[in-house]
Amino acid sequence: MQKAHLYEALYLVNHGIDEAVRGVQRLKKAPHAFREVYYKSMAGLERRRALINGQFMHEMSGEEEDNAAFFEEEFNRWLSDDPLDNEEIYKLVRYLEDQRKKMGEPPLVQFLKPKKQGKENSVLKQALEDTTPKPRSRLRKAKPKAKVAQSRAASDALAA
Repeated sequence: MQKAHLYEALYLVNHGIDEAVRGVQRLKKAPHAFREVYYKSMAGLERRRALINGQFMHEMSGEEEDNAAFFEEEFNRWLSDDPLDNEEIYKLVRYLEDQRKKMGEPPLVQFLKPKKQGKENSVLKQALEDTTPKPRSRLRKAKPKAKVAQSRAASDALAA
């Protein structure tokens, strides 16, 4: 995710404060007059560290809770036995194509632009209408009158 750089920045802030604390501790060896400044500096550095860490963690905790809820829902959706609806399939294919693009691989699926999509949809609908089997009725179809007359003549000839 994109949060690693934030946590790394917080680490660097804490590391910098640690370096500053070590520097002030080295100054502790200075004459007795420096004691008050030493303790005040140490308290100030630690106070700032606590404020920065507290504020960062407070803001990130809300984001982390939101992410946990979102990914819990995603986790449960992909593990369910229910079939995916069209929108979920589209999101999944879009995600996979984005991953392929990031890795420099050619796309397997081409997404149409909205202008082309309307034209293509009409062609697709027509193709589906042409290839979709028509429902059959269980009722017998009426035979043309000429065939009925022929079959009666044939049955009369057999009977005679």
